[in-house]
Amino acid sequence: MKTKVEVLESGATKLTVTIEASEIDARIKKTYKDFGTKYRFPGFRPGHVPRPVIDSNLGKDAVRSTVTDELLNESFPLAVDENDLNMISQPKFGDVEGLVEEGKDFTFSAEFEVKPALELSDYSPVHIEIPMKKASEAEIDEQIEALGNYYYDYKNAPANTKVKENGSVEITLVVKDDKGEVMESLGAEDRLYELGQGLFPAAFDEALIGMKKGETKTITLNVAENPCMMTSILKDKTEEVTFEVEIKVVKKKIAPEVTDEWVKETLGFADVAELRVRMGESIEQQKGDIIPRIMENNALFALQERLEGEAPEVMVEEAERELLQSFFTQLQNQGATLDAYLKAQDITADKFKEDVKLQAADTVKQNLALDAWARHAGIEVTDEEIVDEFKNSGAQDPDALYDEWKAQGRLHIVREGIMRGKALEALLAGAEVEEVETPASEKKEEKKPAKKASAKKTSKKAEASEEEAPAAE
Repeated sequence: MKTKVEVLESGATKLTVTIEASEIDARIKKTYKDFGTKYRFPGFRPGHVPRPVIDSNLGKDAVRSTVTDELLNESFPLAVDENDLNMISQPKFGDVEGLVEEGKDFTFSAEFEVKPALELSDYSPVHIEIPMKKASEAEIDEQIEALGNYYYDYKNAPANTKVKENGSVEITLVVKDDKGEVMESLGAEDRLYELGQGLFPAAFDEALIGMKKGETKTITLNVAENPCMMTSILKDKTEEVTFEVEIKVVKKKIAPEVTDEWVKETLGFADVAELRVRMGESIEQQKGDIIPRIMENNALFALQERLEGEAPEVMVEEAERELLQSFFTQLQNQGATLDAYLKAQDITADKFKEDVKLQAADTVKQNLALDAWARHAGIEVTDEEIVDEFKNSGAQDPDALYDEWKAQGRLHIVREGIMRGKALEALLAGAEVEEVETPASEKKEEKKPAKKASAKKTSKKAEASEEEAPAAE
């Protein structure tokens, strides 16, 4: 197989493939034999059917048509892979010289868009801000305060105290369905209830805010429109639910004073000083787990800002599809729903879509920036590294999987993933790292109105869930 790659004036890439006559002749001979075995021809033994008989029964162009289709389907992805072309659009075939003929070369061509080779404005080491690796006194204080709040107790608030958001109350509750029948299992006498925990509908909690001891209220809600833990068990049982609630007393959370005596009796440490030491060690261990990821993220965003040119929309759309597929797979595995996720994150469906699109654009830009860094640094991937990736993939038959990916022209996906991994390692190895109390990335995150969808970024176009695939990240 001979190939020729041209960049057209339109910017598209044209790939011309020529299959030599010797390969054509061998394919035609094999296909005639296969047809003679596959189909029954009266008077002839399988595999011993003359060509004229096959042509007469199946059509004179049946064999040549079959060989032509097979060669197009098999040779095109191999040619794409051989020339390390990363297509980002569907190929448009042209210049196909009819059907294959014995004794003649067969040539066809295809035009398509490829991943652009963008450049960076600067190839110097990136500057990365990361949190202080050592635990600060303020961080230890915060953890100890949270610990004290975990061991809280309740005390009755004054009678004129109003129920506040995320407050605690003792209530008597009667719950009725849309027929007015009491649902005994959901009612309660003198029940301690904390607002904002997601147990009851948010609208129920909002109705309690501002009430005082001794006051009563009737609240009727649509079950489907108020998803929560409680209403989830009412689906298909009632369309509406009515709460008759009485505030018995407003409760106040009281956190214990963290003294040497309390620490020793409750936590088993000698004193507060030892507790602070242990807290500091715990914080530093947690930082040790997350700082590498913070370094990676900050390095990628720093590199992304240097990218010159725009990421092709078709690549962003593909990344968006992959992120959504991964996200919904995670939701399904967790037994969660999109509505529940949106409610937990306090974002709308439109905001969710916007965040995913932004994340997809970041992913593509970071990958293109890594590609530029790799080219500038002369980073290459050997065939042996690709083979090793399959061997380390956990596949039952890595050799067969390798052959399958090669036949499908997909090895460039693995090569690309390995190359980007090497580029990221080199980027981090040469980065200028500065420890600060609040990294710039965390400051930006604080300003964001909502979190992005949790979806894994990947450089592969085929997910391992669909078929066993090497982790070439």
